[in-house]
Amino acid sequence: MSRTFRLGIFIVATLLILFAGVFLIGKERFLFQRTYRLEAEFKNVAGLNNGADVRVGGIHLGTVKQISLPAGPAGKLTVVMDMANSTKNIIRQDSVATIKTEGLLGNKYVEISFGSEAAPEIENGNAIKGEIPVDFSDAALAATNQAKAAATAFTEDANALKQNFMLSGFFKRRGYENASELKKNKISQLPSQRTSKDFVYDAKEIFDKSDNAKLKNEKALDEAGKFLEQNKFSLAVVAASADIGDTDKARVLTQARAKVVRDYLVQNFKFNDTRVKVIGLGKSPKAGGTGKVEIHVYY
Repeated sequence: MSRTFRLGIFIVATLLILFAGVFLIGKERFLFQRTYRLEAEFKNVAGLNNGADVRVGGIHLGTVKQISLPAGPAGKLTVVMDMANSTKNIIRQDSVATIKTEGLLGNKYVEISFGSEAAPEIENGNAIKGEIPVDFSDAALAATNQAKAAATAFTEDANALKQNFMLSGFFKRRGYENASELKKNKISQLPSQRTSKDFVYDAKEIFDKSDNAKLKNEKALDEAGKFLEQNKFSLAVVAASADIGDTDKARVLTQARAKVVRDYLVQNFKFNDTRVKVIGLGKSPKAGGTGKVEIHVYY
């Protein structure tokens, strides 16, 4: 093999690697698809850099293009973002941009919340509200001061729940050692935007008894699981409600039922489980019978 031929192969290989690198970087920064410009103002950007991710519903759908200083000391920094056109159906003028950290010490990125159906649609060049990032040094100091009291209160709450006859039996049947497991993937309230699909189940059809979260007819949930597996979605929420027992019992029971349903779906169907959340609605006069389980899917 001649030196010229080897040199030619090396040049071609180098060009291919360079082309692949340019393509991957361009794809990551949305250089090869239609985008629009969006802005948000912050008092400080807490280490955010140009080129950082912008996420909507946890999905990378934009890039920080530029960070501009204010005109004067009283002003705010402006973060300019290039967003994928597909986000116009989700981001509205009442959406909020927040600077977050990947893990404890990871890269900074911008998270933009879903807007409401009633809010005006976003347009190229619009600005949305920016929330001030948390100062982690202050937060750590406050957490240090409050950790002991919080741990004590949590232990007392968990012990009180275990001592309750119904919940003690519930923990034993479900294998939970403390109430903290019921808080995994929990959200505080249902999103305000319209759902693309809803699944509603009578609790007595899928749970063993009126006072526990043991599944007896899990196959009834397969329709919802297949839908999540076969369709794109940004968020799904398993919401459970009950109409029996006192308020505290109903709150814990419905949170447990929502978690058990989520666990079944995650274990038996393939989809991005980080997008599936749970909420226990507690005692509700609209629950009917022994309660309901609803799976709300958002586009």
